[in-house]
This record gives sequence, structure tokens and C-alpha cells, in this order.
Amino acid sequence: MDITSVGTAAAPIVFQAQGPVTLGNGVLSLDGAAYVTIEGPRSTGSNSYLTHQFSIDSITVSSSSHIALDGLRAIAPSATATAVHVTSGSSDVTVSRDTIIGAGTGVLVDSGGSGIDVSEDGFSSLATGVSVTGTPGTDIVSNTLVDLPHTGTAISVAGGSTGTSIENNIVANPSSAGTTDGTSISVDSSSTAGTALDYNVVYPTPIGGVVDQTPYSWAGASYTTAAALLAATGQGAHDLNADPQLNAATVASISPTAPEVNSANASAPGMLDTDYFGEACTGDGLAAVTGTGSPAFCARGAIQPVFTTTVTPAATSVDALGVTLHSSIMQTAGVGASTYTVANATAAAVRYAVDWGDGQTGSYGPTDVPSHTYASAGTYTITDTAALTTGATGSATTAFTASGSDYTPYGPVRVLDTRSGLGAAKAKLGTGMYFSLKVAGVGAIPSGVTAVAINLTATDTTVNGYLSADGTSVSNVNYRSGQTVANNAIVPVSSGGYINIYNVGPEGGSADVIGDVTGYFTNTAASQYAPVPLERILDTRKGTGAPKAQVAGGSGVPVAIAGIDSIPSNATAVAVHVTAVDGTGNGWVAAEPDGAGTPTTSILNYLKSQTVSNTVIVPVGPDGKIELFNGGTKTPVDLIADVSGYFSATAPDAYIPVTPYRAVDTRETAGPAGGETVQFPLGNDDIPGAPSAAIASGATMVTNITVTDTQGNGYLTVFPAGTTQPTVSNLNYLTGQTVANMGVLNTTRDTAEIYVYNGSAAHTDVIFDVFGYFAGS
Repeated sequence: MDITSVGTAAAPIVFQAQGPVTLGNGVLSLDGAAYVTIEGPRSTGSNSYLTHQFSIDSITVSSSSHIALDGLRAIAPSATATAVHVTSGSSDVTVSRDTIIGAGTGVLVDSGGSGIDVSEDGFSSLATGVSVTGTPGTDIVSNTLVDLPHTGTAISVAGGSTGTSIENNIVANPSSAGTTDGTSISVDSSSTAGTALDYNVVYPTPIGGVVDQTPYSWAGASYTTAAALLAATGQGAHDLNADPQLNAATVASISPTAPEVNSANASAPGMLDTDYFGEACTGDGLAAVTGTGSPAFCARGAIQPVFTTTVTPAATSVDALGVTLHSSIMQTAGVGASTYTVANATAAAVRYAVDWGDGQTGSYGPTDVPSHTYASAGTYTITDTAALTTGATGSATTAFTASGSDYTPYGPVRVLDTRSGLGAAKAKLGTGMYFSLKVAGVGAIPSGVTAVAINLTATDTTVNGYLSADGTSVSNVNYRSGQTVANNAIVPVSSGGYINIYNVGPEGGSADVIGDVTGYFTNTAASQYAPVPLERILDTRKGTGAPKAQVAGGSGVPVAIAGIDSIPSNATAVAVHVTAVDGTGNGWVAAEPDGAGTPTTSILNYLKSQTVSNTVIVPVGPDGKIELFNGGTKTPVDLIADVSGYFSATAPDAYIPVTPYRAVDTRETAGPAGGETVQFPLGNDDIPGAPSAAIASGATMVTNITVTDTQGNGYLTVFPAGTTQPTVSNLNYLTGQTVANMGVLNTTRDTAEIYVYNGSAAHTDVIFDVFGYFAGS
């Protein structure tokens, strides 16, 4: 790849890999380019180290400016090769969040350049990590350099490279039982002016108890410790010569006692807002803060370990159960902060008992990460008590406000269509692949969005598989080869404003994916939710809610909402289960506010004589009605609608998302027989992954309902345990089908109990995956 393109500051040119890319024996060259960014795919949710998927042998940046190389995997294949070479006076070049490996030099910066940043990169197995010659003002910040040979130099600054910043790096090179012939960090005499070396972890790893690599060389003199360097030069005041306790397989397993935790200079020149994995600084709430800047609890090195002490569903600072609180506990117990750090290093010196303020308690060790989900929004007093092995105890409290999210109707608006390139590349999504869909800031969706109500459609499918908006075994849309199928979901939005959509199925398959947003959730006041008893508001077969006649192709039927006894006139949206039945051909159905015009988005697709359904959240029009539209141009169809709840400014319940979990899977036990009603809990504390606190009594659970191993045609009716079965359905299926529908399910009791009726003459298996719930403040 030879890039000579020139963009502008307002319109940079961005090359972004959408999946694994390997350019074997390849060279990426930027020559005379400007304002160009090249990005590799993010390994979202993965804590694997050195796993970036845009892989290329070497990269050269020559006579170029304003270049960003981010999230790539660069390789120096031989001892004489260079993975990333910045040369010929290039300026404003950022080498960030990259995997840099091989046998030669990792990053080589030649003379004459300016504004070079090498930040948050992972280096491994190279003869030399970073080498800067004759380029003043370079920032070498927050990198992790491991397994470089004892004979090499991890970071070398020479040739008049004054004003260089060497901060927050981790250098852990192996030594050997031989002569001392390598250096961890070297700054020659022509480069010391204005150069700052500080906040690094420098640890030549001893072999056989012998350390034979020099940690520091400054102006030609060698220093074996940071203390010796500081005494002689004033450099390295906060450097540490201690084992960084790295684990190349899973970085999240770094101990809270590792020296890099909570100890970086967040204001170091070239420090980025996010790390090697795109994660922001979170800090360890159970360890003392020794860093500086804002925030002061960032970790040194390329990776921010996952030590968040989190109270969900709302985000909180580390102080909610973090450094300030624990420091005050230790001081109350008569133990200073430095002693606390040492005591914590034993991993058995202290335990914390936490009263979460809602009747739930927990006991945690020094390496545990307390996490708690509140069943209802509100302000809670958290009491944290520390008990030392000496018998001393101390307590501190903090107030935390947990808030759910309110709903704002929107659209339906199409935000994703891989057939046309809307929201993603114009290409089918392969099985085993995913893409990140930006939703925050798209159209009228605000930046603070916490979740979106989205209808996902799989079409042009080549194998049997499913779409998942979570990336786990939890499915949202199940499809067969050649099928077009849709399902609604409420999907949490990441802090960066994205949702991830995965295509899961046999290798070599693919599908086009369509996404239509019908509303979004934020932590600002809008509409909340109120459940109502399941009620049929439309049945064109019987004349309920509309004339007794099939809905003609290319036309819609308005359905009154405001006039329903259980729904107030100020309802902004309704949760409705829509069923198409007795179609005379193939077609599709849309749901939208009445009066919105001819729709272009669908909520379900039907075949001739097929019964198919979907639960959706539909905004209510200004006239108090919704419209169901039959998109089959020449195919009349009967339509049925069952309402289960509504949104309004006066409704009582806010939405609380949870990490998706599987509450019911009868394939592991026994599914309901034909005509049988079975009771299940959706929020039992015994369910793996369910919130630690009991679900609020009577909460409305947002689920994905799946039927599989169906032995006959039928339907499911899901209703609150202990109540009378309504004459409606939540899901319809045929023999041999696997079908998924979203369920917004009314429940009873504090374990969210439901009844499931199998309206078939034969056995079927049922699966319930929980994504969140509506509960009152």
C-alpha cells in the first residue's frame, strides 16, 4: 500500500479496517501524505495482549505530516528490519495503540522531524524498541515494552533529540547470566537538555537471580536504580524498579498491587485519553493513588487494567467506593497510606464489608472488585468497613444516586443497511465477524444516549445463524439460509456511542444487516414506562380496532391508542406485539406513528400463509394513534396487535439495563409440553449473571424469547405468574423453526416470575435472555 493522499484538518482521510487484515510480506508507505489516519479494528471486550488484527510487515512515513497510525500490528521480520520508520523530516506523526513486534527495531525516528508521539503501544521481542535520532520534542509515553533481549536498548534517544518526554512507560526486559551489555532507557549527552524521564516502571527481569542489563544510561553514565539516577541527574523522581506483574495472556489479571496501578502522570505530553484497547483510565478503587494529573489514578504502560469499582446502572467515579473512601478508612484505623499499600501487597491483610444501602451487603478481599446493581433508582448510603489482620477496623460512608433511563420516541429511522453502505461498509457481514455501529450523535440521537430501541433485520442470508447485539451466546435475530427475518431489541450503548452487532454462524456464511431505530434512552427526564394487562387492540379477522377486513397491500390501518382505558392520552409510545397472519403472498409490515407517511422501514417480514410476529416499541402520533402498514404491494394480510405497556411523562418506571444473561433454557432441563403452562423466574439470585440484588417486585423484564426444537406448529403466551392467562400470544412458530421475539414482560414477585403457556399440541424448548428491566424510583 503506497499512500500519497493529502487531506485537511477539517476533512482528514481515514482508512479503517473492518475486520482482520493481513498483508503478508507487505509494506505500508506514506510518502508526501498529509492528514491521513490508518486504523485497525478494535478488539472490543477482549483483554488479550498484542492481538491487533491489521497486520503488516513494515510501515514507512516519509516527508509526511499529520499522520496517525492507530491500532495496527507492525512487524520487523529480521534483525535489520524496522516495523515503523518515520523519516525525511516528517512532522506531527502519532504512532498509537499499535502492536509492534519482530526481530529488529520497533519504531525508528530519523533526524529532522518534529511533533512525533509514540503512545500506548505494545512492543515485544525486538532488538530495539524505540529509537529517536535528531528529532527534538518527541513524546515516548505510556508504552509497554516486554521481552526485548538483554543485549538491546528498549528506548534510545540520541543525536540532539532534546526536549523528549519519556514517561509512564513499562520496560521489562530479560537479563541473562552474562556480561552487562544492554540498556533499558538510554539518553545521550546531546539529548539531555529539556528531556524529562519520569513515572516509568523499569525492571530488567533477573534470570537466576542475576540482573545484567543496565536500567538507565544518561549522558553516557550508567545507573542501576532510579534512586541513583535521581541523585545524580534529577531525573526519574517517580520511576519504579519493581516487577510490573504483567500477564501477556490476560491483562485484566494484573494484581492491584502492581506498581503501575494508580501511579501514572496523566498530564504527560502525548498521553492519550484511551489506552491500547480504547479504554479510559478507571483506577483501582482498593489501592492508594500515587499518580498525578487529571485523573490521578491512571496506570502506567499501554493498558489500563480493568479494576473499576462500579455501581451500576449509572456510571460513578472511583470515589463512590474508591481511593478517597478507602484512604479515610485506613487513616481512621490508624494506618497510613504507605502502610496500606504494603499491607495490601500481602493480598490477605485486609477485608472490606460493604453495606450497599438497599438491604444488600457483601464481603470483599483486597483484590476483589465490588460491583452492585440497584433494583430501583434512588439515592443510597454506602457504608464501607475495613478490617485489618491486626484487629483494627474503620468505616466510611458515601452517597450514591442510581438512576434509570427515560425513553424518547424517535422515528422509525434507518441507521444501518449493509446493502447500501448506510452506517457500515457496503458489504455483507460474514459469520464470526462484527461491526461497531455509531448511534450517538446520529440524526437527533444525543451524545448521552444509554440505550436504543432498534429493529434488526437479517436478509440475503447464506447459512443458518443469528445476530447478536451483545457478542455472546445471547441471540437477537435467528435466521435460516435465504430467509429475511426481523426482531426488535433494546441495546445498551457504549460510552463511545456505539453498539456492536455480531453475525454468528458456520464459517463462510454472510448476511446483510438492517437496523431501524424507534427510540432512545437517556439519563435525562423524558418518558417512562408503565405496564398494562395484555390487551388485544387490533384484530382485522374479527373487526377489533378496525373494520373486519384484511389490510390491502400498500396501505395501512390506524390503531387508536389514546382511547384505550388502560392507556392515558399523553402516551408517547406503546409496547405492542404485532402478528401478521393469512397473508395471500409475501410481504412486510411496518409500524410507525399515525400520519408519518409511507414507511420505508419494516418490523417483520411474512411469507404466503405464514404466521409471524414481533414485539416493537412504536411512537404514538399526534392524533393518539399508531399505524400498521402492509408493505406487500399485492398481498392482503390480517394484522393483530396486543399492547403490554406504554411510555409517558407521568409513567412510573425507568429503564435499568443489565449485562445480558440467560435466565431460562429448557434444553438443559425440560421444555413445556403441548398445552402445558410452566412457571419460571427471570430474576432469581441463583441464575448465573443475574444482578446480585433482587429485581424490584413487579418489574417489567426486557427479554429476548426464543423457541427451538419445536415439535409442532404453535405459539407462546407469556404472562405474570399467579394471574389469569390472556387470549393473546407473544411468539408464533412452525414445526422445526427456531424463532426469536423481543418480550417486554410483566412479572410478579421480586424474582420476576412468569407463566409460559405452550399453545401447541407438542413439546417445544424455550429460552429467555434478559437485557434489562423497567422499575420505579
